[in-house]
Amino acid sequence: MAFRDSNTAEPTEKAVTTGDGSSSAANDHQGPSSIFSALAAPPYRRFWFGSLASVGATQLLIIGQGVLVFDLSGSEFLLGLAGAVTGIATIVVTLFGGVVADRVNKRRLIILTSLIVSALLFLLGSIDAAGVVRVWHVIVISSLIGIVSGFDFPARLSLFPLLIEQRSQMMSAVALNSILWQATRIIMPAIGGFAIAFMGTFSVFYAGAAGFFAMFLVLLTLNPDEGERSPARNALRQLAGGFQYIASDRLFVVLIPFTYVNHFFGLSYLQLIPVFSDAYGRQDDQALGFLLMSAGIGAVFGTIMTGKIRAAMPAGRVILAGSGFTSLTVLSFALWTHFGPQPVGHENPIISPMFFVSALLIMISAVFNSVFLITSMTVLQLRVPPEFRGRVMGIHSMTFSLIAVGGLFGGGIAQLVNASFAVGLSALVLFSAVLFVTGTQSVVRSLRNE
Repeated sequence: MAFRDSNTAEPTEKAVTTGDGSSSAANDHQGPSSIFSALAAPPYRRFWFGSLASVGATQLLIIGQGVLVFDLSGSEFLLGLAGAVTGIATIVVTLFGGVVADRVNKRRLIILTSLIVSALLFLLGSIDAAGVVRVWHVIVISSLIGIVSGFDFPARLSLFPLLIEQRSQMMSAVALNSILWQATRIIMPAIGGFAIAFMGTFSVFYAGAAGFFAMFLVLLTLNPDEGERSPARNALRQLAGGFQYIASDRLFVVLIPFTYVNHFFGLSYLQLIPVFSDAYGRQDDQALGFLLMSAGIGAVFGTIMTGKIRAAMPAGRVILAGSGFTSLTVLSFALWTHFGPQPVGHENPIISPMFFVSALLIMISAVFNSVFLITSMTVLQLRVPPEFRGRVMGIHSMTFSLIAVGGLFGGGIAQLVNASFAVGLSALVLFSAVLFVTGTQSVVRSLRNE
């Protein structure tokens, strides 16, 4: 499948380099692959299952960190800050993490980062279990994890395309990578919520440490051919080369910042879910788990739907519609949580109308956001050549850290006004961005898949 934009006469899709270093251009004319076709490649399949453990561990960290900070402080601002320090640290390091990913063995780099994060989570779990944990402990350890993640994310995003066998499997690989995050958002919040309720937050930190160690073990079984690496030139010049490559392609110039805005304003409300779940009294931990699980269910459903939607609509329209409906649904969530009926008068508040509609809106929002993310990332992965993949995808991977940074913005607004107002304001900013891109950027609006 080739992507064209209105300013490009020829298909801009690049051949994917496979594990044996050969081009898979011979597979250009194969039909569209199923969402699971990338799992037919044994190296990718092992990588995917290993990533399932570490991504699940990351979800447990997000849940445990939010609950622990809010329990210790009761502050919406500190709740946002704890998530933001991880995101900020990751953003700062990710820029150079992409350079490193282009210069060193990616597999060895992920082995090292997996071990370090595992050790840090074990440390956090231990001081929590000992009853000596403080908010500053969580913030410091989260910052360290964010720094390590800044090297880990670009390496992962640039490694998995080397593990597939055919370039027609690229959308499958991107979708399956998305499913890693979304499926764990279904299972882990529920597991984490109940584990925290019955054992304490330390239990999810220990489980997270085990998940990253499992990823380390899986990586020992992989040995992909990474081809020639970038020469060890000045790191700043290499980083500048990545930005120059992005600047040379109008679609990259528009789509990467648009993705940043989408996650900063469209998904940052997830950092404030502990505030909304607090309304459900002694069922707050279970409510937290189910609300986050709703986001995961929606995201997986959106991932599965993406292929069919893209077959019926041009890629540009899918991207814009996905982001636009995300903003409108998040705005609806903000209005409902402020003006809707409170979960009072129910023996179990998590079966109240307030909870049901809130969970439904979160799920619908996640459907649309997943469609946006998978479509936009597939376009970018197909365009970027292997020699720039680490740097370009490193710059793009800051997207995911911006969810946490957006939580700091939302937490600050929530502290001044309330959480519903903060979420609604973010949704309106995102919707304004969608209107701007739709009206002014034909390179996105005219993007088609053929």
